[in-house]
Amino acid sequence: MRFALTPEQEAFRETARRFLSDRVRLRDLIELPGAHDPDLWKAVAAMGWLGVDVPEELGGQGLTFVETALLAEETGRALLPGPFLGTLCAVQAVTVAGSVEQRSKWLPALASGDWVAAAAMSPGTTRVVRNRVRGEAAAIPCAAVADLLVIGADTPQGRTTLLIRSKEASITPAGGADLTRPIARVRFDGARIEERLDPAALGVLRDRARVLVAADAVGGAAKALESAVAYAKEREQFGRPIGSFQAVKHRAADAWRAVEAARLATWYAAWAIATGAGDASAAASAAKASAGDAFVRAAADSIQIHGGVGFTWEHDAHLFYRRALADQAMLGDAAAHRDALAADVFARA
Repeated sequence: MRFALTPEQEAFRETARRFLSDRVRLRDLIELPGAHDPDLWKAVAAMGWLGVDVPEELGGQGLTFVETALLAEETGRALLPGPFLGTLCAVQAVTVAGSVEQRSKWLPALASGDWVAAAAMSPGTTRVVRNRVRGEAAAIPCAAVADLLVIGADTPQGRTTLLIRSKEASITPAGGADLTRPIARVRFDGARIEERLDPAALGVLRDRARVLVAADAVGGAAKALESAVAYAKEREQFGRPIGSFQAVKHRAADAWRAVEAARLATWYAAWAIATGAGDASAAASAAKASAGDAFVRAAADSIQIHGGVGFTWEHDAHLFYRRALADQAMLGDAAAHRDALAADVFARA
């Protein structure tokens, strides 16, 4: 395995970083309903970012899941607000679990940005009763601004993935810790099912979603740490930059090690999924566990290194910490994924 990006992937990542730096204004966006700016959404769709690994004949760029993960890392670095991650997960759901007809119907609509999607990132109490959905999904990020909901539901045959139009649900904004992806409570009382996806692909879909969340966390962690290091080089105490103090240097160095380890784990997991490697599921759990821990650590250390200003509303440090807590909780926390890795190791022994 070569842990390096190709020149094309580096260029792709740099283009995304420049675009996001120019266009994302966090403080303005988090004030919008669902932190969703329709104009920014159109611009993101025009860049082809909603269909990076969607085949060209279906309106995408025809790249691989590795590029999709790299994009998720860059949008995480920018704390891109709104339903971008949920729509990416919806695209992955249709890609891996949809029939030919479902892919032809939904991928062009999602890749073009015509449909905004939100995905449930934790299990709820939804079930299918007589071909209708009942119960409550767990709090879904940006559901209040979505046209389409991707949820898991219990059926007599087992758990499956469903697409539901948002107008079929009762959606109540609920705020949440992460101001860049406000959550909503979603309840179904006999909602009509728009699409049933292949239940056999549920595990693969979960792995892809976990890697996308891990990539989001890696990007956010890297940016939080960079901000803290830059501040430590400028802020002086006792006539010296605080970055020269051993306590600050050690804190930053430990956070850097955790972030870089998480980045490599996430890149490997994306590569394993893209190539169909046998350890893809274990790699996804490793990425989710390491990235979630690294982001929480880096975001918390950033607040500490920034000192008093890091605790203020006006500084963005708390926005990174809020996103870190949300990413950590999505699709299983680090402890759950370490348990999954341990079970996998013992199963192979």
